[in-house]
Amino acid sequence: MRSWNSLTLAEQTLLRRAMSQDPLAGVIQAYGTALRWAHAAEAPPPRSYSEAEQRELVPLLGAVMRSLVERDLVIVRAVEGTSPSPSDPILTGDTLHAVLKDPVNWLWTPASERRLSLATPDAVRRDWADDAYPAVEADGFPDWDGLSRAQREVLVCAAEASGMLTGPFGIWEDLSSGLVGAERVAWVDRQLAPLIPFVHAGWIEVRHYPGVNDDAFTVIPADDLQRALADPAIRYEGEDWGVGIGCVFTDAGLAVWRGGWGRAWGRRLRVD
Repeated sequence: MRSWNSLTLAEQTLLRRAMSQDPLAGVIQAYGTALRWAHAAEAPPPRSYSEAEQRELVPLLGAVMRSLVERDLVIVRAVEGTSPSPSDPILTGDTLHAVLKDPVNWLWTPASERRLSLATPDAVRRDWADDAYPAVEADGFPDWDGLSRAQREVLVCAAEASGMLTGPFGIWEDLSSGLVGAERVAWVDRQLAPLIPFVHAGWIEVRHYPGVNDDAFTVIPADDLQRALADPAIRYEGEDWGVGIGCVFTDAGLAVWRGGWGRAWGRRLRVD
């Protein structure tokens, strides 16, 4: 078996998604993010791919996926129930080829999320899990107990599937309508304070999600966070899930989370 570092970024992205038993739909967005974080020449701008851009990448990633399947590194299953199961039929041959050629199967929608599921053989996870999901210690930051409650809340938010900071399902309070000018800026700065060090460290990426039932996003750079969070239209204060400002761990941030903070949080949950 080849070493992890000898794999292309496309192969690594698909294998990580398969190790996590993620759906096929949405993989192309993950590939674009991986390209950005790796500072690759072909990386997209700091945003999600458009539908047209995703469709253009289907032949490339379809060929990579077929190669991984043929080398017994990835399994593609057709989900028959409400959630993936090891008993779901495995796609091979012409059926797999047809599925991977159709862009519809690669584009995320609420209806397609669990139509096709990825997995890996046990041997792949055993041999490559540590390389695919490395763990490092937080350099220059205190341990879990030394972090403020607000810092811990931001880290847990980035670790969760939703990862929303603002909006009805976010961890932060809505912007007060009575604040204007310098008062509003000061209020936003206090809210940002626990997040900014992790953004500057390159461990958390902040995103604006503008639409309902959509995987579109735009990355908000650290220098623009104050302006974005002071704007009620960007923060979003409606009732829809997944709209507003959220955060995710970068690959580097996930490695730090796995290196200690995530385990400390897990122990705290078991104790509490």
